[in-house]
Order: sequence, then C-alpha cells, then structure tokens
Amino acid sequence: MAVEEQVSPTRMNLLMRKAQIKLAQQGVDLLKSKRDALVQEFFSIVRKLLASRDELERVTHRAYHSLIIAKAVDGPEAVNSAAFAGKRDILITIQRRNVWGVKIPNIEKVNFERYITGRNVSPIGVSTRVQIAAQRFEQAMNLILDVASTEVLLRRIGNEIRKTTRRVNALEQILIPRLRAQMRYIRDTLEERAREDTFRLKRLKKAKLKKSTAK
Repeated sequence: MAVEEQVSPTRMNLLMRKAQIKLAQQGVDLLKSKRDALVQEFFSIVRKLLASRDELERVTHRAYHSLIIAKAVDGPEAVNSAAFAGKRDILITIQRRNVWGVKIPNIEKVNFERYITGRNVSPIGVSTRVQIAAQRFEQAMNLILDVASTEVLLRRIGNEIRKTTRRVNALEQILIPRLRAQMRYIRDTLEERAREDTFRLKRLKKAKLKKSTAK
C-alpha cells in the first residue's frame, strides 16, 4: 500500500507522526534495556546450571556405584525391600518472581536427605551399604530438583529474550521506518502546497499590478 493511501497530509498528522516516532523510540530503548538485563540474567543462570550439572553427574555416579556394591553384597532383595519401605510423597512448591515484568517460576528447594529412621527401615536390619546408597540417591534428588528448576528458569528467560528481540525488530525495522516515510510524504506534500500557494499569490499580485497599471 502506498504511503499516500495510509495518511492524510495535514499538519496535525505531521505532529502526530513525530510524537509516535518519539514514543516508539522510547519503547525501543526500554525493550533493549529489558533485553540486556534478561541476557545478563540468562548467562548468570547458565553458569549456575553448568556447575549444577557437573555436580549432579558426580553425585549420581557415586550413588550408582554404591547401589551396585549394595546389590552385589546384600542382594537385590534387600535393596528393593529397603527402597519400597522408604517410599514417600514429596510436595513441591512453585513460587514466582518478577524479572523485568517477566513472571519467572521458582521451585522451592526440598531436602530429600533423611536419617535412617525416616526411611521406615530398621537400622539393624539394613546394612551400611544400603544406607549409603539411599543417602547418595537422596543427595542426587536434591540436585535433580535444583537442575530442573534452573532449566525451567533458563527456558522462560530465553523465550522472553526472543520475544523482546522480535518486538524491538518490529519497532526498528517496520513501525518506525513506516512512520518516517509517512512524515516525509506529509512534509513534502505540505511544502509542495506552500510553493503552489506562493506561486498563485505571486500570479494574483502580478495580475492586480498589471490591471492597476492599465487603468
């Protein structure tokens, strides 16, 4: 669609386009500030996530090693029996915090580690090897929850960064150029009208002067 089909070339519309461009530019500046803050938060979380994953791999490796030893020495039945006895429900609380207007989910930390008496097994009837395996898997669960919470957070911030970037691009590459093109059209049209009016006034004055001289 041509620019002249979108806007009427009046001084009021010229002033409106100037105000709209100023407002759009302010929006761009705010969105860029928001994006910069989110990017900084994103990389801070990435560093935390990498450290948590390394720790999770280390703890999980130790836990599986302990489980293999417990099964080899005490037998799978003893390990399975202790595992079934220690089953429980875990309540996870998800809170939300605000980062530049973005609602970020935050999983409240839960400590999965228990004393042996909290696993519904007899300290006498369960070997130290099984207890160590259970403890290390509980430690791994703490880290799994931490990593999951961090990954959810990272995904949400990453999505918000992409959305903010699209909005910045839409303003900088589409809206503002279109408003500026409309401004140029209005200004050029008004200047052309002014030149035509000046030319007509000169012709009228010239005609009047000629008529006055002829008398």
